[in-house]
This record gives sequence, structure tokens and C-alpha cells, in this order.
Amino acid sequence: MPGLRLATAADVPALAALYADTARALGAGCYTPQQVAAWAGFGAATPAFFDYVMQARTWVAAAPDGTVLGFCGIASQGEVHSLYVRAGHGRQGLGGALLEHALTQARVAGSLRFAAWATPFSRPLFERAGFVLARSVREPFEGVMFERYRMALD
Repeated sequence: MPGLRLATAADVPALAALYADTARALGAGCYTPQQVAAWAGFGAATPAFFDYVMQARTWVAAAPDGTVLGFCGIASQGEVHSLYVRAGHGRQGLGGALLEHALTQARVAGSLRFAAWATPFSRPLFERAGFVLARSVREPFEGVMFERYRMALD
């Protein structure tokens, strides 16, 4: 298991690159090229992405050489902001371990309920962690329609 630590502002460029790379690598499995482009585009190192990472308690998984392998952030109200694993490192338990660590730390800080917006790709991981489907929505993101799932954990 890689080392886990809280993200800092200095991590944001590496997290943005991982986010965009993951969207491009994995998105083609469940999204159109337009959806992949919209999803990956948010991963640019913009003020919005900076806030996405830093307005949550974001945990970073890093290899011994410092390479960022994944990240998971949960805001103070129990909203899971992010859960990403570097392409090529998925399906090895890292995403589940990151989510469990972030949930445990959020519980220690007083959160009792959790919610997340999941994609068709991430929904099974959230379900394995005990989240249940609250509702499905179809709405635009960056001008492109997406189906997303509101997941909840009490």
C-alpha cells in the first residue's frame, strides 16, 4: 500500500494531471469522445480544480518515489469531492483503500453521513463501500450531457 498523506497546494498540479489522464484513459470505456473531453478538461490546473482539491480534506496516495497514484477528498459536510486512481493502478484495491481511509478520517472529525456523485465507472466502488443509490440524474457538464448517480452512506 502506498503512503497516504493530506494534499497540499503544491500537489494540485500533479493531482490535476492525474485527474485529466484518468478521465482520458478510463472515460472511453463508458463515455463518448465529447464527454471524455469535457470530463478531462476540468482537470486543468485552474482555480476551480484548486478549490475542488483544497476545499475538501484530500488524501493523496504516493509511491515511495513520490509519484502520486491516487487521491480522495471529503468535504466537512461529508460530501466526497474526489476519488481518482492513476490509470494502470486501478482494480488493485487502491481506490477502495483511499475511500475507506478518507471516510474513517471524516468520521473521526465528526461526519456521520456521506454523499457522492458517482459515474458509471465509479458507482460499483461506492456500492462496495456501502453507499446506496439515492437517485440518477442526466444533466449537462461543460455543455455535454452526463448520467450521474447520487450515492449516500449513513
